[in-house]
Amino acid sequence: MIARAAQIVQSNWFQRIIFAMILLAGILAGLETNPAIMAEYGPLLRMLDALVLAIFIVEAALKLVTQGRRYFSDGWNVFDFLIVVICCLPLDSQFAAVLRIVRALRLLRLVSALPKLQLLVGALLKSLGAMSYVGLLLGLMFYIYAVAGIHLFGAHAPQHFGSFSSARQRCSACFK
Repeated sequence: MIARAAQIVQSNWFQRIIFAMILLAGILAGLETNPAIMAEYGPLLRMLDALVLAIFIVEAALKLVTQGRRYFSDGWNVFDFLIVVICCLPLDSQFAAVLRIVRALRLLRLVSALPKLQLLVGALLKSLGAMSYVGLLLGLMFYIYAVAGIHLFGAHAPQHFGSFSSARQRCSACFK
């Protein structure tokens, strides 16, 4: 039975179905933001959402059967599992907005479905530490351009370059 479940989980057709369900979940989350569509098709959309959730539950169960405890050693599996569990929680109307947000987050499961996207997200997360240096570099550039603007244009356009504050605002506006 475990071998058969592993065969299913690793098959191309199963991966395509999961990919399609992730896309469908994203489309459904978007459609649910339109009150007119919900008024007319609300029951159908809720049924489709329940079907998508059921397929995600089956996927998680199959992966748990085939991988056992190793399933939770992969961060993407943990992320997928948490989204499925949160979507299964019986939340009342005061937490309905949170549930809608979590259902919209199911679209992020595309990251776990596409290995190249996982690599890109991993690289972005690793580069977050260097972002402070990018901010520092931009700050230095704005400072240099503001000082240069005061010296070059301060006498001719004091309303824009008469002070450091106005020159900095003018220089930063150039980069927008």
